[in-house]
Amino acid sequence: MLRHILENGGIIVYAIMLMSIFGFAVIVERGVYFYRNERYSGTLLLEHLEKFILKGEKEKAIEVCDRFKNTSAVVMKEIIKEFETCSINGCNYEFLEEKARECALKEVPKLEKNMWILGIAAHVTPLAGLFGTVTGMIQAFMAISTHGTGDPTILAKGISQALITTAAGLAVAIPALIFYNYYSKKIEVALNDMEMNVVEFINFLRKQV
Repeated sequence: MLRHILENGGIIVYAIMLMSIFGFAVIVERGVYFYRNERYSGTLLLEHLEKFILKGEKEKAIEVCDRFKNTSAVVMKEIIKEFETCSINGCNYEFLEEKARECALKEVPKLEKNMWILGIAAHVTPLAGLFGTVTGMIQAFMAISTHGTGDPTILAKGISQALITTAAGLAVAIPALIFYNYYSKKIEVALNDMEMNVVEFINFLRKQV
């Protein structure tokens, strides 16, 4: 089946198949990333951090952040470091919140890494398939004008290429679009959770001074 598609689909199908490989790689890579990022909930992280902060063991709290290694943990680690400094000199919580926002902005590219590839796979491959359809139909009509309708195999080849490229483009675009939207939602949820965790943690730190 695959051999038939590659032989009859023309060069457009090779381009679509190449994009499908990149798209599949991104789907797997992002899936692993989000699984690890969501492995430990923000609530569990906060419980551990608050426990060590109450004991005055800030180094252990930082070790917890290093162990969790998710988006919220990276921002929490920065907050703890800044809080340790400002506890000595008098804490400016607006500055603490600003540092947390700066750190959070640095985490956004990690969440969105390679998403542009899925976006291209979702939106460009159907157009590539449509382009293949048009070129296939052009070949079919050129065959009719050159050879007439006496040899149906010549006409069938052009129509086959037209249909194969359309099907290939949709076969790649549909899962790419599904996972693009799915991961986009995960990014939105991760950012919202991170914001809520940061607010809750800073409010907790306010009570400790």
